[in-house]
Amino acid sequence: MLILRPKKRKSMNKVNLTAVISAIILLFSGLPFEAISQDLHDHHLFCGYDHSPEELKRLEQNIERIKHLAILRSDGSYYVPIKFHSINRNDGGGGIRPNEVVQQMCILNSNFAPYDIQFFLKDQDINYIFNNAAFNNPTAATAILLSNRDNRAMDVFWAQNTTSGGGGFGVTLGYYTPMQDWIVMRNDQINSGFTLSHEIGHFFSLQHTFLGWEPQPWDESIHGNPVMQVTAPDGIERVELANGSNCSLAADRICDTPPDYNFGFGWQAGGGCGPFDIDVRDRNNDQVIPMQDNYMGYFFNCGSYEFTPTQADVMKADFLSERRNYLRNGFGVPSSGQISESPTPIYPLNGAKSDYFDEVVLQWTAPENATYYVLEVGTLPNLNPGNLIIHEFVSDPEIVLTGLEPDRNYFWRVRPLNDLNYCAPRSSVYSFSTSDISVDVSDFEPTGFEANIVPNPGNSLGKTNVIMTNHFGFQKGTLSIFSIDGRHISSREIEIPEGRSSLRLHESLVPGMYFVKINSGFIEQTLPLILH
Repeated sequence: MLILRPKKRKSMNKVNLTAVISAIILLFSGLPFEAISQDLHDHHLFCGYDHSPEELKRLEQNIERIKHLAILRSDGSYYVPIKFHSINRNDGGGGIRPNEVVQQMCILNSNFAPYDIQFFLKDQDINYIFNNAAFNNPTAATAILLSNRDNRAMDVFWAQNTTSGGGGFGVTLGYYTPMQDWIVMRNDQINSGFTLSHEIGHFFSLQHTFLGWEPQPWDESIHGNPVMQVTAPDGIERVELANGSNCSLAADRICDTPPDYNFGFGWQAGGGCGPFDIDVRDRNNDQVIPMQDNYMGYFFNCGSYEFTPTQADVMKADFLSERRNYLRNGFGVPSSGQISESPTPIYPLNGAKSDYFDEVVLQWTAPENATYYVLEVGTLPNLNPGNLIIHEFVSDPEIVLTGLEPDRNYFWRVRPLNDLNYCAPRSSVYSFSTSDISVDVSDFEPTGFEANIVPNPGNSLGKTNVIMTNHFGFQKGTLSIFSIDGRHISSREIEIPEGRSSLRLHESLVPGMYFVKINSGFIEQTLPLILH
């Protein structure tokens, strides 16, 4: 569990022990889920942080497993399905938004790319939960989280708070609970470059580099210098030595992470990651120099962080373990490829007026390698949350907007995505205005058929739609395309539902003029089409 420090120490030997204890008792990401909600000063919490034999055994099994897993040295990548759950208030407000999720995914995959571990958003969507209790304290709303968990993904729940409070000296930023095998995060950490990656390390069995020192970070007045004690302040773990002689038995059990006696907690130099310039010695009188930029340490605000090679291998071994079968089986290779272009409007064109106001077919170009999108539509050009009417993932480069007002300006932008590329920029902000014409069926005869091609003129990439209004009842028919000189180009069978529908012209045609013919038992209509 990661906490935000409310105040920083001027030096490591000026620690107020009472303040430290009050602030760090929420550090324990491994403690049983129900126990977190107990009184923050409950004594047993000090030894609750992942000191359970089961969790340390899992870590040690993974360390042993990497000796025999040749696949860890291959060039293959590891693809992890992740499910983000946005816990909102009952009124729908307060949760995280799609573009924030996309940005967090971009950060996450950038952080883990050096280790060939990548995450993809399962179902290409967010799960939304509307519950005030879970929003304010998900720790006390286990049943709500259980009913929403996805058993085929790494579950990450986002809420306004993670627990009911921080004891006055600390705020819990996030935690992983082994009992429920999920991660809980504060909303204000959604674009953190460190916090979620830290908790994912715990998810894959990594421990703090300073394991055993959570209850009481090193203080010269308490622990001395040299540090002569053999057991860490938790009374269980061994104090790790700088020469590596007990690295496989002490602290995080990983030998390419140097000892750390929780020096990062309260470190103020450089905003939390300035040079560690205190000469601390172990009982062999060897200097202890922590790895400040390790994801599993507690030095904050480093410019970048990293996992050591062994830490990376341990995470891969955990992913390949039987325990993690649910993350591997049944998933194909995620869609990938860089997205270098931004979408542009097809219909309505930027600044143009739509045909109707209560049904607007919004279309945009599909950049190469894009498989889905985040769309924002609002009433002001800044597209701030307060004026957004749509902010959601969409699977195709088009959407039918309903419920818009007549004779009004609207603004929109779109961000192209695929399963492994979340870093493509959003498009420019485009605009359109609605007409004062309604498509209400009362405007049409009781029977009849009407079709229009939008956009027309269109492009030559098969992004054109036929918009149909059918009052003959459900129809089966054919759609044929002819060149300007009457040459037949293609035909396909189509279904024409009753009412309003949209049909994509999938054919890729060269620029020119064509005729589109729709034919069924009751319908025969030919429409001109211009492609440029």
